[in-house]
Parts: sequence; structure tokens; C-alpha cells
Amino acid sequence: MLRSMLMLPVVMLALATAACGQTAKNIDVAQAKAMIDKGKVVVVDVRTPSEWNSGHLKGAVHIDISSADFDKKIAQLAKDKPVVVYCAVGGRSARAASAMAGKGITTVYNMSGGIQDWTAKGYPVVK
Repeated sequence: MLRSMLMLPVVMLALATAACGQTAKNIDVAQAKAMIDKGKVVVVDVRTPSEWNSGHLKGAVHIDISSADFDKKIAQLAKDKPVVVYCAVGGRSARAASAMAGKGITTVYNMSGGIQDWTAKGYPVVK
């Protein structure tokens, strides 16, 4: 009985987190390109300024994950518009996508493979 009573708060917290929490979904570059081509997503590049300057996706917003104001900037993104996040290969963007979901953005996609996969497939970038 005592054990059941001790488990109740844990179960309640888990249910509340599942109901309120958002998660990011991994997608490949072909899926990302299809979404971007439809024009219904915000594209966020979380790489450094020098990486951004070397080439980025057209129309992307630059929010460097290592910048001091990263959380402030992602909090300003529309909560109800889908977001596609990318970096060089997918590690930083996975962390950023998780942070965005934690800030209440309802639909977040991490572009696995990052811009390296994007360019390897011959998709365009702008400088």
C-alpha cells in the first residue's frame, strides 16, 4: 500500500509531462526539402556565424546554438508554426530541436545529416 502511494506522484508527473511536453522528430534531408519547398515551415540554422557565412539554406533564420541569447531567440519563434532545424550533421540541431520543443513550439523537426547531407544530395545553398 505504501509503495502504491509513493508511486502515485511519479505516475502523475509522467502523465502531465506526456500531455504537455513536446518532442522533436528526426527527418532526413529529402523530407526536410519537401517541407521547405511547400513553404509551410520556419527553417532554423543553429550553426556558428562562420558556418552560416559559408552557405545556408535559402530563407533560413540564423540562431547560433552556442550564443548567449539562444534561449531568448527561440522563445520568439512562432509556437504554432512547424520548425525545421539543422546544423552541420545533426547533433547540435537535435539539441536545439529538443530545446525548442521544451519552449512550447508544437512541431519541431531535426534535419538528420544536416547541411552536409543536404549539399551531398545536390540541394542548393546560398552564401
